[in-house]
Amino acid sequence: MKELYRAPATRLLWAFAAATLFFGCERGAPAGKAEPKRAQQALLPVAVTPARVQSVARAVEFVGTLHANEEVTVSSEVDGRIAALAADLGDRVVEEQTLAKIQDAEFRLAIQQTQGSLGEILAKLGVEQTPPPDFDVTRTSLALRAKAEQDDAESALKRAKILYERQLIAAQEYDTAGMRAKTARATHANMLEEARALIANANSKEAQLETALKKLRDTSIAAPLAGSISKRFVSVGEYVKAGAAMFTIVQDHPLKLRGMIPERFSPEVRAGQGIELRVDSFRDAVFKGRLTRISPAAEVASRSFLVEGVVENPERQLKPGFFARAAVTTRMDPNALTVPQQALVTFAGVTKVFVVVREPDGPGDNRGVVNDVARERLVQTGGRVDANDVEIASGLKPGELVAISGLSRLTDGARVEVAAGPAMPRGPETEKR
Repeated sequence: MKELYRAPATRLLWAFAAATLFFGCERGAPAGKAEPKRAQQALLPVAVTPARVQSVARAVEFVGTLHANEEVTVSSEVDGRIAALAADLGDRVVEEQTLAKIQDAEFRLAIQQTQGSLGEILAKLGVEQTPPPDFDVTRTSLALRAKAEQDDAESALKRAKILYERQLIAAQEYDTAGMRAKTARATHANMLEEARALIANANSKEAQLETALKKLRDTSIAAPLAGSISKRFVSVGEYVKAGAAMFTIVQDHPLKLRGMIPERFSPEVRAGQGIELRVDSFRDAVFKGRLTRISPAAEVASRSFLVEGVVENPERQLKPGFFARAAVTTRMDPNALTVPQQALVTFAGVTKVFVVVREPDGPGDNRGVVNDVARERLVQTGGRVDANDVEIASGLKPGELVAISGLSRLTDGARVEVAAGPAMPRGPETEKR
């Protein structure tokens, strides 16, 4: 009985094994035929470019603030009421341009009064122009008249002396002639002193006249330099005192850039080096300048030192007070390694590229098949070299081919199909073969 029950079970087991083998072979046969097609479909088309060496400008970056090249506050030099204003906020002015006018009637009257007094003194001296302080007073009309009277008295005294010695005149007449001569000498000396005093007074009046003329000129408020009006403090009809602020003028071409550079860059920074800067108002514009001044001391709190540069601003696009991001070009590096921006993949702060190399397949019958394979490579980037290229500080070698298309589908070890381009470098296994 046991034998009878065991025979059907054995047959059933053999039937199940045969069915499994049959269906397994049926499934395996198409799989072997589809494998080449699947491998062919796995090739991802990519474009590549070699990492190349370029000459790159090395720069020290810093932030700073733009300042006016010069900034002055224009004040009144005389007291008076403002008659007119010729400039306002935002106006561009040139040097010596009139900004405001103060009523000048009082100053004109002062000039006329001083001129009258000076003319009277010159008339007494008998000259047409104010003589210098060292003028020969004997040439004045006062001195000449006194000298003539003295000479006449001296001649009369000589004649009286001769007549007296001949006893032709009385002693009283001789004494009278002597007294007249003495008086004439005293009068001449007095006239000389008076002439000197008048000359001094004339020079004083001349100085007063120059002061009055200057005050008259000062009623016209002029710009001391070319620039733009940034502030206006007064209005027409307002009475101002001497020294009162009226306008602020800023010279906005060129501008000064001031910022702090960390002390570790001190050996690289020199006056005369070029500066490139950007501002938020013109994000796509690069403004150029040069470094002009470097502070001889660093700030202890920040461990940085102050630098100042001059930035050309002919179009007046930049304004004093703008925040700027700048870089000082310190030297040229001829051996910088660069790749296009589109070759970089950045995620979670990690940057990588895909280097395409030729590698053989694994062990087996396909050992001799060589494929183009994308290999993931972590890199450290530097700054931008131009509008498209980025410097690679580490992680890549010159001449290695990096993928610049299809990066979103690439993974490490993925087989790729390279577009026509540079010759592919051979992998280590290919080199051995």
